[in-house]
Amino acid sequence: MEYANSLIDRILTANGVTEINIPVSREAGAKPMHVYELHVSALTELYAYALEEERRPPPLAVSTPITYTPTDVYYLTQLVINNLEEVYRDSGGYIDFSMNSHSGKSPADVYQELFELYYRLNLLNGKSKVSPNEVYSHIFRAKEDLQFSLLTLSKHLADSDEIKKRLLVTAIYGMHPDGSTMTPLEAGKKPGDVIAKSITIRGKLNLLRKRNKLPEIPRPKLEEFGAAKPIDAFLQTQFIIAELNLLKIPMDISSTTNSAKAVSGKTPSDVYQEMKHIEYMIDRLIQAL
Repeated sequence: MEYANSLIDRILTANGVTEINIPVSREAGAKPMHVYELHVSALTELYAYALEEERRPPPLAVSTPITYTPTDVYYLTQLVINNLEEVYRDSGGYIDFSMNSHSGKSPADVYQELFELYYRLNLLNGKSKVSPNEVYSHIFRAKEDLQFSLLTLSKHLADSDEIKKRLLVTAIYGMHPDGSTMTPLEAGKKPGDVIAKSITIRGKLNLLRKRNKLPEIPRPKLEEFGAAKPIDAFLQTQFIIAELNLLKIPMDISSTTNSAKAVSGKTPSDVYQEMKHIEYMIDRLIQAL
């Protein structure tokens, strides 16, 4: 990933982009599954760039419920590197540097490098920053994924578990069997509110992991973010998507997560509302299991 960042730095410099404020990941507990998920989004950015420049795009990866290993991540890293090398060479660049050797690195170290790469890929695609639109498109992926999981689980239940079936299915629509519904959209939310909600969601996902005899995933503390930005919220969506996929394994669900779909006009309040729905469904899942 360090080598990939060197490549894209040179590509951006050739395109006149030199001043970059690199974001910092607060995810000290990142695992291979999280690194894999962020690769999926990085490859999507490379794919979009290739289409815009009428280049041959890289293969797209998908998010699936498997236990990812560093080897799985390495395959995606090679896809990223091969594509960036092609772009660099085709733009007249000469690769006169190589990969450095390292030791003692963890998935969290790789995650920071990959986070920086994703940010630079956004710049390559003409986006000055990660917007609420992009965050929304990814949290919507997570919501759709969880909706399908709840529907699948309801079908797995015996007919005698009618109450649990209703609890799961109605949650998909933000409803309770008693007729009550989720609270409506709350205006004026900020990225910090989204971060706070995502940390709460991840705590409840950890509860589900514990019930399924899986180790907890460390969460960052809200105060570590300072003035939170949409890109910080984006990173939380990637963690939530990855963890929802891993939880499918003990629940015997094999569906893949949909790709992100472009949206416009979204605000942090819209993102917050989708996260509220995710939390609502997780609460129902905890209640039904």
